[in-house]
Amino acid sequence: MTSRMTIALAVASALFALPLQAAQPLLAAKGTDQVAPRVERAPMPDAAIERAPLSFAWALEPGQALAAPAPFTALSRSYWDTVDAASLQRGIDLPLTAPDAVIQVSPVQGARVLDVEQLQVRDPAGVLALDKVVDAQQLRAAGMTVGEGTAMARTGASAAVGTYRLQAAQAQGRYVVQVLEPNSPIALQLQADRQQVLAGGSVQLSARLQDDGGRAAVAGGRSVARTLPAGGEALLVAPDGRSWPVPLVAGKEGLRARVTLPEDIGQAQGLWELQAFVSANGVQRDAKVAFAVARPTARFSGQAQADAAQREVRLPLQIGAPGRYEARGTLYATGPDGQLRPVAQAHSAAWFGTAGSGELLLPFDSVALPRGYAAPFELRDLQLQDQSRMAPIESRAVALRF
Repeated sequence: MTSRMTIALAVASALFALPLQAAQPLLAAKGTDQVAPRVERAPMPDAAIERAPLSFAWALEPGQALAAPAPFTALSRSYWDTVDAASLQRGIDLPLTAPDAVIQVSPVQGARVLDVEQLQVRDPAGVLALDKVVDAQQLRAAGMTVGEGTAMARTGASAAVGTYRLQAAQAQGRYVVQVLEPNSPIALQLQADRQQVLAGGSVQLSARLQDDGGRAAVAGGRSVARTLPAGGEALLVAPDGRSWPVPLVAGKEGLRARVTLPEDIGQAQGLWELQAFVSANGVQRDAKVAFAVARPTARFSGQAQADAAQREVRLPLQIGAPGRYEARGTLYATGPDGQLRPVAQAHSAAWFGTAGSGELLLPFDSVALPRGYAAPFELRDLQLQDQSRMAPIESRAVALRF
């Protein structure tokens, strides 16, 4: 063998020994993945923002399976309503479905503060039915945060089921009346299909008024929930106080609505809410669910560089607004039995001062692989966060295979 051929073979061997970086696009979005179709400008919040870059990773136990959190489900056995003085002076009907109900009356700003003895609650037979009435001072002493003039009444453990009547002859102004029936068999189940959405995107809302036998039956495993025919409406509420009515449409499994978020989500930070008000046969229930809404101020773009030998992933970004952005993801490795299991999680954040392009690196190499685990790898639960505006922009259940 000539010396020239020997050198060529040595060079080729060295090249094959180098770690291979596989450039590839992120996998197509599926299911509830959230992908920004574009990027847009956004003003910078007034708060001071950390600008130093940061990245870290930690090991996971492969035997502990990870599962995506299920959408939050609100379950309510209560409702509230705002009533005027004339209604309260005449008396308002409160259908109660179980003993030991709690009735709270709170004056709206400018309304007359009522003494507890000025409130009357009569049972279905017309008899005064107050087991206990407490005022705002007593409620605060018990650790509750309530406004001045709030009063709370309780019907008692042996109270009859039926329509009660709340009356206050001295009422002036408007009052919020809240009714809580912890022992009621009638509950409103409210769920949004996602916990985060981009501006202009949509959320599917489902509302079911059901007879589940009550909390005791549910806790004892004796509950067989039955959906009740019901009607109602919902309200989309932004963090800045803006609101939009949302019609609820009846279906086989309760009430539903597809809610489209506005493109202009305002500047106020915080969670958005969907509030539902549902009733059947005179029984009312209301509940709310909260979720995050984000502007697409950045997104993953281009070809990711996944290095299996070094166990690191470089993620190119398209940036529409200056800010601090964070990527986080979970590395799955192939175990001795050929199954993929979680072995590490990494986070990386950096400040990007101008719109344009950027990159974040997820460094899994600082975490030793468990014995018997190696490539092929998968990058799962990949997320992009706008830390400047506390907004979740993108998420993918499975992002890369390498």
